[in-house]
Amino acid sequence: MSTNSPSSTTAITMLLYLIRATGAIFPIYVGYLTKLGSSLFSYHPFFMTVAFTGLMTEAVFMFSEASLAAGRRHSTKITAHWFVLLLVAVAHSLGFASIYINKELNNKPHFTSWHGSVGLVTSVLLWAQLSVGVFAKYPRILSRVMQARTVKANHGLFGMVVFSAGMITIALGLWSTWFQNNASQVVIYSALVLHISLMFIVCKKFIKKYA
Repeated sequence: MSTNSPSSTTAITMLLYLIRATGAIFPIYVGYLTKLGSSLFSYHPFFMTVAFTGLMTEAVFMFSEASLAAGRRHSTKITAHWFVLLLVAVAHSLGFASIYINKELNNKPHFTSWHGSVGLVTSVLLWAQLSVGVFAKYPRILSRVMQARTVKANHGLFGMVVFSAGMITIALGLWSTWFQNNASQVVIYSALVLHISLMFIVCKKFIKKYA
């Protein structure tokens, strides 16, 4: 039985709202930092932070007490979850395409840094998760080989891995030459704490639900 009092639950929910609000503001700050639209590169950090720090965070928290859909029917939350993930796919595609084309135009090698290499792995994992997510929405497809709870648990586990990989990729990007040259140390370490906090909260949420 849960030992959390109503006041502590409210405090935790408010903290989650604060962290997510900061996560929503961060992509806007990145867009300002890159002078969005000034170059092809400027779209990469903006859309990637929109995809992971902003939208994917909302998709993951869609079923929590701090969700913007809190109090809605479960079916409504599932629809909202899918819609937000569709936006994640669009934002990610724009962010990935912008850096890939930018490097091609400037004859620069791809995926040579830790940020780039982990980012590539994250991209592959993201599209794999989006592709097989249909089984979580319609678990009866696999009913002969796997129980619905197991399908949803595996979907949640893989989602946690993808989200964590996204947070790690963004964190590595904070130490890229571009970000180091344009952001203050206060912003860099604050953003690092933000992304580590989001990863920790999501992992704890999954373990609490399925452990």
